[in-house]
Amino acid sequence: MFYKRFLRGSALGNSYIGVVLAIFAFGTYMVPLKAWPKFSSWAYLSCIAVGIVVSQFAVSLLTNSFSVAPVGIVSGFLWVMGAALCFWAVQAEKDLTGAGVRSMGTSILASFLSGVLIFSESTLLYFSIPAILLLLLGLKLLAPQQGNFFKNWRSIGAGAVFGFFLIPYKIVNMPLLEFMSSFTIGIFIAAELLVGAICVKRHALFEYKLVPAVSAFFMGTLWLAGQHGCFWAIDTNGALGYAVGYPLTQLNLLVNLLWGVVVFHEYSTRPERIKLGIATSVILSGAVLLTLSKM
Repeated sequence: MFYKRFLRGSALGNSYIGVVLAIFAFGTYMVPLKAWPKFSSWAYLSCIAVGIVVSQFAVSLLTNSFSVAPVGIVSGFLWVMGAALCFWAVQAEKDLTGAGVRSMGTSILASFLSGVLIFSESTLLYFSIPAILLLLLGLKLLAPQQGNFFKNWRSIGAGAVFGFFLIPYKIVNMPLLEFMSSFTIGIFIAAELLVGAICVKRHALFEYKLVPAVSAFFMGTLWLAGQHGCFWAIDTNGALGYAVGYPLTQLNLLVNLLWGVVVFHEYSTRPERIKLGIATSVILSGAVLLTLSKM
C-alpha cells in the first residue's frame, strides 16, 4: 500500500511532510464558510463530519484497519467540543479574528507544555521558549483588543481542548489507522448529536443548500488528510514530537490569512497589510526557532 510505503521514509521527512499537509488542510477547510457566509456554521459542522467519517471509512477498508476503540471516540468527542466552543465564541464574543487567534495561541501553549511536561520530550529550551513567545506575540498582533479573560473564556477553552485532545492517543500509542477509525466515528456521532440538539432547541432544521453542503463534505476529506499529517508530525517515533510538531501545524492561520487576502480581499488597506506583514514575520521567526529546537 502507498500509505505504508510512504511511512517507510525517514522520521524527519515524514514529520515535516505531515506539518506542511496539516498547515494547508487546516488553513483551507473553513473556506466554504467565507465563500457562503449565510451557510450555517452548525450545518457546516454536520457536513464536514460526514465527509470525515466517510473518507476515513474508505481508508480503513483499503488498509484493513477498521476499529472502534473508546479512546479514539473520546478524542473525537473532545474535538467536537473544541469546535463547538469556537463557534460559540465567534457568536458570543463578537470577535471572529480575536476568537480564532486566542484559541490558536492557547492550543500552541497547551500542546507545547504537554509535550515537555507530560511526555518529557526533549527540546533545546533556549530555542523553543523564545519560539513559543514569538508565536504568541505574532498572534496577539493579529488580534484586536481582547477584553478581559472572563469575557473570552469560550475561545480560550476551545484552544485548551484543541491543545489537549490528542493526549489520549499519545498515552495509549495505538496504531494510527486504528485510532483514526475510532476518532472519526467519535467526531461524527458527537457532531450529529450536537447539531440535532440545536435543531430541537430552535424548533427548526438547518438549511443544507447543495453547493456549500457538497463543498463542506469535501472539506471534511481535506481536513482528514490534514489530520493524518498532524499525526505524522507528532508521532512518538518521529522527529518533532507533540511539543514541537503540533504547534508547527498551527501555522495554518497563515494559509487562512492568505486565502482571506488573495481571494476574499481582506486586509485591503496599506496599514492593515503592514500590520499583517509584521505579524506574519514574527510568527515565521518563531516557527524557525521552534524547528531549530529539535535539531
